[in-house]
Amino acid sequence: MPHVNLTTIQPVELLEALKAHQFLAPYHLTFCCDQDGGGLRYKSRFTACGSPRQHHFCTNSCLLALEDAVGRAIAGNRPVVFQCSVGLLNFAVPLRAGDIPFTCLIGGGVRDRTIDLARMESLAADDGMDAFALLAEIEELPVATVDEVEEVARKVQELVPSLLARNLHSQIFEKTMQRLTAISGISTGIDSADSVCDLMGLISETLGVLFDISKIAVLIPQNGPTSPYTVKGIWGLPRDLGAISGPKALGIFPRDRAGSIVLQEDECRSLFPGLDVSQATCLRLTSGQTIHGILVLFDASIPPREELLVSLVTGKAATQLARMREKEKYSSEIVQARELLTMFSALSRTEGKDRLNEQILGMAADLVDASCGSLMFIDESGAQLRIESALGMNLHLAQSMVVQVGTGIAGKVAASGNPLLVNDIEKDRRVGTPNRPRFKTKSFVSIPIKLREDTIGVLNLSDKKNQGIFTDADLKILITFTDHASIMIERALSIERADILEQLSITDHLTGLYNRRFLKRRMEEELARSIRHNLNLTVILIDLDHFKIYNDLCGHLAGDRALKRTAKIISETARQMDVVTRFGGEEFCIILPGTSKKESIFVAERIRREIEGEGFPHEENLPQGRLTASLGIASFPEDGSTEASLVKAADVALYRAKSEGRNRVIIAGNSAGHQEHNVHFKSVLNLS
Repeated sequence: MPHVNLTTIQPVELLEALKAHQFLAPYHLTFCCDQDGGGLRYKSRFTACGSPRQHHFCTNSCLLALEDAVGRAIAGNRPVVFQCSVGLLNFAVPLRAGDIPFTCLIGGGVRDRTIDLARMESLAADDGMDAFALLAEIEELPVATVDEVEEVARKVQELVPSLLARNLHSQIFEKTMQRLTAISGISTGIDSADSVCDLMGLISETLGVLFDISKIAVLIPQNGPTSPYTVKGIWGLPRDLGAISGPKALGIFPRDRAGSIVLQEDECRSLFPGLDVSQATCLRLTSGQTIHGILVLFDASIPPREELLVSLVTGKAATQLARMREKEKYSSEIVQARELLTMFSALSRTEGKDRLNEQILGMAADLVDASCGSLMFIDESGAQLRIESALGMNLHLAQSMVVQVGTGIAGKVAASGNPLLVNDIEKDRRVGTPNRPRFKTKSFVSIPIKLREDTIGVLNLSDKKNQGIFTDADLKILITFTDHASIMIERALSIERADILEQLSITDHLTGLYNRRFLKRRMEEELARSIRHNLNLTVILIDLDHFKIYNDLCGHLAGDRALKRTAKIISETARQMDVVTRFGGEEFCIILPGTSKKESIFVAERIRREIEGEGFPHEENLPQGRLTASLGIASFPEDGSTEASLVKAADVALYRAKSEGRNRVIIAGNSAGHQEHNVHFKSVLNLS
């Protein structure tokens, strides 16, 4: 605020003291003083006839009459009563006081009892106005005679010195102290306001009541000082007054100007086109270097003394706004942190790499309100990026797309390892490419996915749901999210690799069946379950007949193919609940959980028949003219209660099948039992 003499009586203050006298109630008052370069300058918060800016029916002749009257009043040090061109009565009273910064008081706004209709019609015609409307407006004014106006002017000349003699300074000081006390009283309320709405309500009521301001609005930035400002009426105005751009709002205040700025009618019309106002006093709500809002007081002339008091209120308001912003930011960070923890917890429980990728992309999109996106990973060659999960586009189509590392937007992010935030894809020099039709907006963000220092993929997000642009805050939260998500990705990859290694350790590389190592572990598990729940458990050993001869005749490659086909036959013929393994060489083993010997015979016989019926190349050269299999069956608990004892019993039964002619199924047990089971089984087969 520029330096002012706060002891100097201001025009508004003296006008208020004068208007408190009843005999001046009908009159509009203003002050004038000499202006550098000639002419008069007016200072008033009241409408007054005599200033050509006040009434639309005032003309240049009015201004000339006014200047003549003021000149005569000052020169003669006496009141002068005069008529303007319209015929209204006015007075000019000279003022002489060392500490009053003005030279003359002007009063007007009353008319003579008689109206010159011809003159009204002539004035209306000259100015292009409706004569009847002009007459109607003038008829609304108070009526007075020249003598009455002269008497009022005389009283005013006597009243001003008496007002000053009664120490107007003391009255003003007392009023100022009363206002200061009131402002101190509401400070607690300002400090305890919970919301911007409550705070602005308290501020507007304080300023409106204490300083007699009829219209107040506030401009609040939506997201930082340079973002658009929402305009809200908070006293004597409609609530929603639209919005203006950040640069336009900040442009109200010149760079080298502190304190308040007064806007005239044209500027008000430009900034607030929907409001019928002629003047606006604008005050920044700042704390430090941050602008939290702009307070606008309409049609209010604020003297320097009062402006200091107003600044106390706005300063308090700005401090509380700053606290609210910090609290809001802190609360937002708390909410965001909780949201991230919830997401991280959900990711830690996600099973499967594909599902994890879907979760990561979906959560990242939710964090920044994006509607489209993709999660890409660099392939084993390190040269290409492939989409593993997509949002807002067909996944199968997305997965068919390949991006070379180092080319395109995602490829460059993968190569550099640096995130990319773009507000406008067509204007950003780093990108500078036309926007693709499938994207609704031109803003996007791409974040590298890193494991320690190595980039393994890229997260891409676009098209905010509100059609807005991605912000630095969005970038920051996404980097935090992807840093943790990469840990989940690394864990998933480790589990996947471990699963692969585990699978390799328990499977036969030739046939793809489980191996003998897995058989032993699984047999022990199933035996424990069978003992615990009193269930049956059966084991079938299968051995190809004359396979060594077949291998020698046809070669090892043909033998391997025969083993693969046999493994496939057994897997497809066995039940879904059965466990099929390669026991070694040309031998296979099946575990049948919860299955008795009688039930297992049908499974074993189906397998035998399928192998017998399969056409193997060159099998006609074998002793039996085809490649067949012998099978031995043993069950828990009758044939053994351990893995070793059951396998041994099944192996003995298999040996008997070989010795009794091959291509048959033999059940473990004593010799008589064998014969009985085999005869019974053959009779069952004959019936079928």
